[in-house]
Amino acid sequence: MKYILVGATLLCAPLFAELTVDKIDQMVTQIQGKRNSKVKIQFEKVASPFATVVHEDAKAAPVMKMVEQQVSFKLSAIINDRAKVNNEWVKVGDVIQGYTVESIEENRVVLKKSNRTVELFLPDPNKTNLLQISEG
Repeated sequence: MKYILVGATLLCAPLFAELTVDKIDQMVTQIQGKRNSKVKIQFEKVASPFATVVHEDAKAAPVMKMVEQQVSFKLSAIINDRAKVNNEWVKVGDVIQGYTVESIEENRVVLKKSNRTVELFLPDPNKTNLLQISEG
């Protein structure tokens, strides 16, 4: 008896559901419609998804600026005053991916770009390679 009651309830539940196929179609059509925005930019024509809208002047139209993409560094060796970063030997003062090599120490390399500092550490065979980024 209990199974019959549960089965009947499950069969009748869709009859009382508020969502119907027509309502779902209406919601999809509403979502796909043209949306209004305060920013007048045709996003379909933007080449890179890594861009942001910047208001440089309150009276001027907003402009798209590229967002700085994440950089990736791999320190694999340090010998004397040289370090092998991303399979390229560098020394203090060299520039790699826009970052200047600030210092090369016994087990780490410090890279700097404006207010961002990146510290690369030699990999420990027993641990994961470390990368530390700080701003300010």
